[in-house]
Amino acid sequence: MKRYFILFTLSLVGALGYGIFLGFQSQDLSDIKGRLEDDRTNNPSSIPSLIQDAAKNRIDSVTITERELNTWLANKLKARQEGLLADHVKIKGVWVRFNEEEGGRAEIIIEREIKGHPQTVSKFIRIERKKKEDGSFTTYIYEDGGRIWNLLAAGGRFG
Repeated sequence: MKRYFILFTLSLVGALGYGIFLGFQSQDLSDIKGRLEDDRTNNPSSIPSLIQDAAKNRIDSVTITERELNTWLANKLKARQEGLLADHVKIKGVWVRFNEEEGGRAEIIIEREIKGHPQTVSKFIRIERKKKEDGSFTTYIYEDGGRIWNLLAAGGRFG
């Protein structure tokens, strides 16, 4: 009986260690449009003014491409790591990956480096805007979950 307990405990510790190892494996970001400097648009539109104009003039839809949004994020967003890990972590960027095949959802990805090793954390979201009978709109934000090591999970992707 004691052998089984030791074997079970070692298996549990091994599985936990393997899970931590997989959690720090960075996802492939090569398919994200606008992530690399030579892939960005020359004159990115001002995303906030585009959205404000659409809201003010009651425009039903606004089209923003993945490349435009990631170019704008790269130019305007200045992210930094704070807390106990601030000296060891460098944030390389925040990116958005659009996925039309999965219901038009977006994956928001934080790319960072921990002591020289790449690591990513992400969140899947889907935004729907529905028109009510009185002509006004209601916006719904769905957190569609994500993947952890190719398993479906709530929230997003770690690693």
